[in-house]
Amino acid sequence: MTGELSWMAEYAAFAVMLGLSMMIGLYYGCVEAKQNTVNDYLLGGKHMSVFPITMSLIASHISGITLLGVPSEIYSNGTQYLIIGFINVLVIAIIIYIYLPVFYELQLTSVYEYLEHRFDTNIRGLSSLIFAMSLILYIPVVIYIPALAFNQVTGLHIHLVTPIICVICIFYTTVGGLKAVVWTDAIQSVFTALSIIIVIILGLIQIGGVGNMIRDNQEGGRIEFFKMDPDPFLRNTFWTVSIGTTFAWITQLGIHPGAVQRFVALPTYNKARKSLIYFVLGMGVVKLLTGTIGMLIYSKFKDCDPILANYVESDRNLLPYYVMAVAAKFPGLTGLFISGIVSAALSTMSAQLNTVSGTIYEDFIVRMMGIKVSELTASIIMKCTVVITGMICVVLVLVVEKLNGILQMAISLSGVTNGAMLTVFTLGICFPWANSRGAMCGMLASLGIMIWIVAGAQFAIINNDLKFVEKNVSIAGCPANITFRNHTDFSGLDRINEDVYASPNVWKIYTVSYMHYSTIGTVVGIAIGLLVSLLFPVDQNIDPKLLTPCIRKLMCSEYKNKQNLNGLKTEEYKPVTQDTKL
Repeated sequence: MTGELSWMAEYAAFAVMLGLSMMIGLYYGCVEAKQNTVNDYLLGGKHMSVFPITMSLIASHISGITLLGVPSEIYSNGTQYLIIGFINVLVIAIIIYIYLPVFYELQLTSVYEYLEHRFDTNIRGLSSLIFAMSLILYIPVVIYIPALAFNQVTGLHIHLVTPIICVICIFYTTVGGLKAVVWTDAIQSVFTALSIIIVIILGLIQIGGVGNMIRDNQEGGRIEFFKMDPDPFLRNTFWTVSIGTTFAWITQLGIHPGAVQRFVALPTYNKARKSLIYFVLGMGVVKLLTGTIGMLIYSKFKDCDPILANYVESDRNLLPYYVMAVAAKFPGLTGLFISGIVSAALSTMSAQLNTVSGTIYEDFIVRMMGIKVSELTASIIMKCTVVITGMICVVLVLVVEKLNGILQMAISLSGVTNGAMLTVFTLGICFPWANSRGAMCGMLASLGIMIWIVAGAQFAIINNDLKFVEKNVSIAGCPANITFRNHTDFSGLDRINEDVYASPNVWKIYTVSYMHYSTIGTVVGIAIGLLVSLLFPVDQNIDPKLLTPCIRKLMCSEYKNKQNLNGLKTEEYKPVTQDTKL
């Protein structure tokens, strides 16, 4: 009877979260019934407030990749990754002073419309296509990881869990639009926060407090924040994490359609700026909390590594296994944890589906196909796009099952396109002499080089020609009657540095830190884009509104920025020409 009550408590916590998500979608889609225009569906009618937008941004960036990946990263490789919580302050400044003023002033439904105004339709089309494909490939990863956790805790098959999660997410995203996405994200973030906090409290109680946790991790060599070696081939150092994170997060916050869409949905520029600041502060707290869980996992299993002891298959199973170990005596807590993991996945998936529907509609259906429809028909088209995209993502989960790793895999995959996207927008916003030919060459060069590097590294990893050194673990406290898994075998591989072993057949570039993928893609793309633009100059008239404010002042002394971004007053601007002298 006790076991049955525990089972019911676990599923009740999960059902409450899913039920609330569906109710919000029904409310905004049926009761309020104001999602029948493009503006309402994508921008919430520009009546959103700072709190739900901030919570939505945080929730949409806290996927199962964060909740499961960061603790396993800390457990296996130490705390160096957590330095990103401080580096994000630099990211805020860059976005606020360079990217956000341009996009908020233009008030574009699709951020890729900017590229058509600044360059041409070919640049816009290619960028939109790359973005749409990257999201369709990313969403299945987001859904699969929490489904795996749900499977480990409840025993339900992954292929049964993923369709249920996806159908609910597709439903409230389709019916309710941005308002439903934002408010469900805000509520789901509560489930996520509760699950994280409760797991931390229970873990600290079991090991005897924060002091014991810090001591255990120091003795185990886990705590390090200022590994200052500049070698770009070391997996995690202060420089690889800080520089790589800066480029990656500028892409995710400064030019990502989902983030820009939410900032534009706010009624004033000051509120958009506040939302960005609060978001980065919130993400810093989340990284700290998930990092703490990783340290707690090490304190709990410092004498018996669950992977070597064959208790779990890989590091992606560490957190669910840990939660079951510390929360088994409390009915409902494991269900709350699963609700938090699934909530994170739902919020990320809903945000991406809403974003990709707007991108496909604006950049392909309207622009490329030249179809002009009523606002009601446009809303229906975007809702159908959400449904179709969601169904594709459910099918692609079958492919994601074959992939290995969590955090490194996710960062590596995003690194393929991050550089190309940041290249084209930075060329447009910061370099008035950059032209469409240069932007196209820079973007394609970045994309091609990063596909080569990332694919080469991943194939080397799959073939066991590239292996990474993790922190030492112990099996001294494990039961004597179990069969242990073999340690990583580095025989036949050359030691590249203290973190990496590679076969002599592996090219040196494949061993560069995965954190630098976005950095390399961006630097290469901008360099080639500027070089081509200078070699093949084109006469062009550029509206100063397409340039970041500091560049406007440098390029056109006649231009005086009297525009109040809060009120969005319009003014005639003198175009900046290719021949303007600095």
